[in-house]
Amino acid sequence: MTLPPVIRIFFAIDLPEPAKERLGSYISTLKKKAKTNGIRWTKPENLHITLQFLAEVHSEHLPELVRNVRSRIEGTLQGATLTFGSLHLFPSPYRPRVIVLNVAPQDELTVLSELIGEGIKASNYKIEDRPFRAHLTLGRIKQPQGVNLGFLDDSQPVELEEIDVREIVLFRSEPQPEGSKYTIMEKLVLGSGKPRN
Repeated sequence: MTLPPVIRIFFAIDLPEPAKERLGSYISTLKKKAKTNGIRWTKPENLHITLQFLAEVHSEHLPELVRNVRSRIEGTLQGATLTFGSLHLFPSPYRPRVIVLNVAPQDELTVLSELIGEGIKASNYKIEDRPFRAHLTLGRIKQPQGVNLGFLDDSQPVELEEIDVREIVLFRSEPQPEGSKYTIMEKLVLGSGKPRN
């Protein structure tokens, strides 16, 4: 695969297919209740939990970047078990831009984000300086003033089984009119550093 000189990438936790299907049904239910075109809902195949995002990376730096991140995370953490909580508005209910599901355990995911950040900084790239808060984006609000979000108040939480996290995925993000296209570029194994059978 030939890459352009500069690409957008992010390190994330990908979700297993059954969870994406379940969340896809849940998003469809929310979409029907919302009765608005003012929210761009996440496609089920694009559901993930972002740990670090880089808007511009030179393709030639990618191998070193992956090496540096891998050296920080492989063998450091044994993975985590994700659970999903209630619906929330980001960054706050008063300035809502995104509809998200809360994710736990925040502490372990924050450590993971920080370790990836160390690898990125070792590659001479800057990371976002705002505090990390793990979440799963379900929809983006296009015009917050013109959208009635009252439908969220009586929406039941989604029931999802716990998810074991054993790897981090490096995605390339390509913005497109109908929503971004994500391509898996690399998988980084947590725990012993040995791939699963």
